[in-house]
Amino acid sequence: MTIRDYRFLVLSNLATFAGYQIRNMAQAWIVLDRTDSATLMGLVNAMPGIAIISISLLGGALADRTERWQLLWRTKTIIASMALLTAVLLTTDIFEWWHLIPISLMTGSMFAIHNPTSQAFAVDVVGRDRLVSASSLNTGLSMTATIAGPTAGAALLLLGFDTAFYVLAGLYALSAVMIYRVRTRRVPVPSGKNMISEIREGIAYAYRTPIIRALLIVGMSAVFIGMNQPAIPVKVRDVLGLGEVGYGIMLGLNGVGSLIGAFALFAIGTRVRKGYLVIFALIVMNLSVAGFALAPNVFLSGLAMVVMGLSFSAWMISVPVLLQTTASEAMRGRVMSLYFMVVITHQLGWLIGGAGIEAFGIQTTLFIAITGAVLVAGSAIVFTPALRNAR
Repeated sequence: MTIRDYRFLVLSNLATFAGYQIRNMAQAWIVLDRTDSATLMGLVNAMPGIAIISISLLGGALADRTERWQLLWRTKTIIASMALLTAVLLTTDIFEWWHLIPISLMTGSMFAIHNPTSQAFAVDVVGRDRLVSASSLNTGLSMTATIAGPTAGAALLLLGFDTAFYVLAGLYALSAVMIYRVRTRRVPVPSGKNMISEIREGIAYAYRTPIIRALLIVGMSAVFIGMNQPAIPVKVRDVLGLGEVGYGIMLGLNGVGSLIGAFALFAIGTRVRKGYLVIFALIVMNLSVAGFALAPNVFLSGLAMVVMGLSFSAWMISVPVLLQTTASEAMRGRVMSLYFMVVITHQLGWLIGGAGIEAFGIQTTLFIAITGAVLVAGSAIVFTPALRNAR
């Protein structure tokens, strides 16, 4: 590992994560403002997830058979162009809320290739031995962007919806430039097989490996975690009586919790069992969601968001690191594509949660989400001793 390459990788991830936060909150607020519909808000934010689920396996196969560095800067450049297109549509006043559907699908398609490639490329840059510490530090820095992103996003929305997307385009462009400056390269070894065969091999490998299979089932519970997301802007606006700034602050508090968790994990390093972290994340995350559902005021809602972020940090470090360190070098890209395919159901949760909120209200929808998450992730943990004992 070179310090120079790791520095550029971290900066690229910071810009990407900040952009992700601004894009999600900006799209959600614009659609809610234009349509006053939680269902349509959830539909738009579910579009990237639909695209990622559809072609994530292709992205994983590409990550294993092509130069990862090239895939990363090229996909980031296209993502930046989609944000710029949205900004131009808003500036010229020809924007309609449904324009975000095809734009989000294209953005999601690029992330379907980018995400498994980025995870696999991180191992190329830092190596397996440093992966836990590097992931913890990277997550901590990314969570800093999670704090700053929503706050900045709220201010940008006040300046103008198009302003938010111009800044978003700039962040993604910066991310592409940072990756372009990384010198680490990986020369893929041709397998002699076609891509479909390689995808099938990846699926079979994941199914045959108990801990990978269990982690992917845990990842499927992300759809229930995603049901929490549309509840945040709805509760901020309709229950707590706050506006864009309040929404940004609430998301920023979530980032504060994630930052605390990431740096705590960086400090303890390899001394904690990652299997225990998965269990911790499941329990604490769902308790905090229940707390947010029942919170009667801004203070308790904010406290719940901090704890939610803390548990989310444990999830985002333990599950991907376990997958990357368990998977073989030849299969790592495809395993990570399977992970992103299941975990991105988080964004489908926007659609389900939005519809549920309109039909049943915030509290009922969130308790349905809690039940589903505990049943799905809990069953994988209970029936897989290798996951519980994973180091």
